[in-house]
Amino acid sequence: MKVSFIGKSGLLKRIFILAGILLLTGCSSASSSVTGGYSGMDYLKAGDYSTAVRVYETAISEDKSLSSQEDNYRGLGIALMGQGKYEEAAEALETSLGNSGPIPSEKEFDINYYLGTCYFKLGQYDKALAVYDAIVTLRPRDAYAKVCRGYVKAAMGDADGMDEDFRKAIEQDPTNYEQIVSIYQKMEEYGYAEQGKKYLTQILSQQSSSMDDYSRGLLSFYAGDYTAAKTALEKSSGRNNFATVIMLGKTYEALGDFNYANSVYEAYLARDKSHPEVYNQLGLCLIQRGDYQGALEAFEAGLEMGGGAITQSLLFNQIVAYEYLEEYQKANVLMREYLEKYPGDLNAKREAVFLQSR
Repeated sequence: MKVSFIGKSGLLKRIFILAGILLLTGCSSASSSVTGGYSGMDYLKAGDYSTAVRVYETAISEDKSLSSQEDNYRGLGIALMGQGKYEEAAEALETSLGNSGPIPSEKEFDINYYLGTCYFKLGQYDKALAVYDAIVTLRPRDAYAKVCRGYVKAAMGDADGMDEDFRKAIEQDPTNYEQIVSIYQKMEEYGYAEQGKKYLTQILSQQSSSMDDYSRGLLSFYAGDYTAAKTALEKSSGRNNFATVIMLGKTYEALGDFNYANSVYEAYLARDKSHPEVYNQLGLCLIQRGDYQGALEAFEAGLEMGGGAITQSLLFNQIVAYEYLEEYQKANVLMREYLEKYPGDLNAKREAVFLQSR
């Protein structure tokens, strides 16, 4: 993102900020071109990244105005990220920023969060770190920028710097429990799980009485206290909310009661079939139970609904279910189709090698 600040000379200078985590939130991008009545953003939300790429490429060639170029290259970059093509995505996002105005707005900050993801995924941590330093300088109250900088430091093995950023972010946004869980998950990914659990237990100790039951259950789950998580989630006033249902089911899975977890998901789906995320979690639970056919049917039911943001997971899990059913030919066909949609998925590429040996 192009941002301006006063340097030591007092002159207005411009830098690129490269930072972020892939989210389909923030400023919306719009394509001037549509396919079948749908915009590029519609395809992004549906997880159809290959079609989104085509829509945005067409829009770029048709409308050369600066504002449209900024929006359309942004959309193209996000779609390429969805495919795992981070180098190409970074180029598109940089071009988007090159078409932005002289004064940075929320849109430019948003673009840079996507751009930073590309560099983070490409392992260019030094660039990302410099970027977050700049964001924090410009936005000292931006807790999310500190979270993202903490992610970079975790990846770089800077435990002290990571801890400082995460603690400051939590101090600034102490009731953003979803973000706190994300911090823990990233710490776990980079080998700091025990340190991350200390954050969770400390927050539970200090804030438990003021938390709603869902938040208490969420943090208790990731802190490893599954009994407390179950109690809180079962008391939650939002128990009929799909996110609460998924967390409650996952808690029963963690306690080893896969049968009851299965019943939690199925009871919800009997009332509301509009959330493919529940089908996905049901499928994963059924795999744990050894019911591979049932798991396959759950993943396919989620896909029939359109899948939405969880389409990629549903497609991959569908392939896994076919593998468990030893239908390797079908799994191979689906894997080829999957890699056409998501060519940057390294885990899928490794799985494809295994499938070819069956």
